[in-house]
Amino acid sequence: MIIASLQNLGFTSYEAKVYVALVRNENATVSTLHTDSGVPNSAIYGALKKLEKRGIIEFQNTKPMRYRSIPPGEALAKLKKDYGEECDIVFEKLNEIYGESANERTEDLIWSINGIRNVTSKVIQILDSAKKDILIFASSTSFREISENQTSLKKDYATIIGIMNRKSRDERISVRVISPCEEEAKKIKNLVPMATVRVNSIEGTESELKSFVVVIDNSEMLVDIVKDEDKDTDLSAVWTNGAEFSATISHLLSAKWELSEKYIT
Repeated sequence: MIIASLQNLGFTSYEAKVYVALVRNENATVSTLHTDSGVPNSAIYGALKKLEKRGIIEFQNTKPMRYRSIPPGEALAKLKKDYGEECDIVFEKLNEIYGESANERTEDLIWSINGIRNVTSKVIQILDSAKKDILIFASSTSFREISENQTSLKKDYATIIGIMNRKSRDERISVRVISPCEEEAKKIKNLVPMATVRVNSIEGTESELKSFVVVIDNSEMLVDIVKDEDKDTDLSAVWTNGAEFSATISHLLSAKWELSEKYIT
């Protein structure tokens, strides 16, 4: 798991294995690192050079040469700093490129988003951008349920609830939620007390709704589809910031809102 996490931070497989071996040993020779990490001797030198360039290891010019890692806390701080600086540079350059072509974008396009983390990140992004109104048509399979079974989503779910509370309580933005049932409405109301919650209780709707809709300020919309395959839950979604399309969906959901029952605590 630690090797995969380091690779997500930009380490190669060999760099990650050598680094973990260095953290495990107070100091080590190439021979020790080979035994401990399983990385071929020929590849260890290249990995050490890259780790040294990152500034997270040190070496002693002895025969044989010995290497050691700096304390993990210091290494993490350095990696965060370097990563942040690189992100700032990339963001600035990409923003310039994006700005150059922004005037050419006239179509209201609909975009697809796949993967549970990607969809969740988009939900967080659009909720945080709300200025006037958040309207959510909740699925029978709630985000809360999904996060309970997906450890990696617990922090994201807490972030979503935090944003909804901040928007409704501190920024006085309208947060409306159409819940699939009273039980879920109660849970939503307990988590976001300032939200206005209604229950979708139209007769004849026996099938479980496997999607939810989020509309922001009548101008941005995300429709999510919950996919249950072999007991694993995944998400896919379509998103648009086309004002006309989003306003149409918002109008339909507002009609659904009026038809739904007020939730009374």
